[in-house]
Amino acid sequence: MSVDRDEVARIAALARLRLQDGEAERLTDEMNRILAHAVRLRGLPPVGSQAIPPAGHATDNGTRAAEAEEADPLSAGIEDFAPRSEGGFLVVPPPSGVGPSADPEA
Repeated sequence: MSVDRDEVARIAALARLRLQDGEAERLTDEMNRILAHAVRLRGLPPVGSQAIPPAGHATDNGTRAAEAEEADPLSAGIEDFAPRSEGGFLVVPPPSGVGPSADPEA
């Protein structure tokens, strides 16, 4: 399977893209390389078959690192690590210059 310049122009039109001079040739080449790669991948046996066993972790020695056993701090409620919260939202002071003015004339 391959793509020619007219097909690239049609795809660009469908995507509502405006191609600059020279882009159609570059995109034609890139798309053909992507398609050739997909064809090569299609010929590989599925992962988990006898030809390609499932991948294990690079340091898979049957044990887990100690930090893997610790709970993720973000899995706890927001109240556990936020200085102040209300209704599930963090309460933060307003930025400088935002909010009620201290000047009664303003």
